Amino acid sequence: MDSFTILYFAKEEPNCRFVPLFPEEYIPAKVPFQKGIGQKFCQPSGTGIDLGFFELDELSRPSSGEDVFPLVISAETCSPSVTAEEQLGDPPPSSSSSPHMQITQAVIQKNNDNAFQMRVIRQILWIDEVRYELREIYGIGNSSAESFKDDDPGKECVICMTEPKDTAVLPCRHMCMCSECAKALRLQSNKCPICRQPIEELIEIKIDRADQ
Repeated sequence: MDSFTILYFAKEEPNCRFVPLFPEEYIPAKVPFQKGIGQKFCQPSGTGIDLGFFELDELSRPSSGEDVFPLVISAETCSPSVTAEEQLGDPPPSSSSSPHMQITQAVIQKNNDNAFQMRVIRQILWIDEVRYELREIYGIGNSSAESFKDDDPGKECVICMTEPKDTAVLPCRHMCMCSECAKALRLQSNKCPICRQPIEELIEIKIDRADQ
C-alpha cells in the first residue's frame, strides 16, 4: 500500500523529514493509496487548509533559505509489514526499514481567473536513506544525438555548431555544449555561454537510443 501526505508550510529536517510550522492550523495525515499507474489522487474533502489565514506573498514563494515551502506533497511506498524472511526468523533487508519517498515542494499562486494553482519548485527522491534532488536540465529535450540532423536547429553545440550538445553546466543547468567544447571553455572564460553565470561543474549526459 502506498500513501500520500500533504503538508502546508513544512520545514525539511534531517533524514528527509518534513514538519509543519503551523500544526494548529493543519495536522498532516497519511492518506492510503493503491499502487498502480494511470491513477489520480484527490485530497479527501474537508482535509485541506483555509488559505485565507495567509498572505498571497507568503503562499507564492518559499522561505529565503528554501527550507520552508507553502506546499509539500510526499508520496511514499510502504514496505510489507511482515515478509517471508521475517516469518522464518531471518533479519529483513536494510532497505525495508526505510520507506521510499518522492517529495514535491511547491508554491501556491493565483492564475488569471483568480483561482489558486500550484507551481512545482523542487522534487526530492528519498531512496535507501539517500536524498536525491531532481532538477530540470534546460535544453535536454531536443538533444538526442541519434536523431541529430544538420538542418534541425537547437540540437547542436552552441560553440562549434556541429556536434550534438551533451554537456550541462552547473549550477545554471543549461545543456548547450558538446563535451569537447565544454572542457575547452572551462579553461578559458569558465562562464556559461547562455547566461554567463560562472561554471562550478560540468555534467555529461548520454541519451540512450530508444531501441536499447
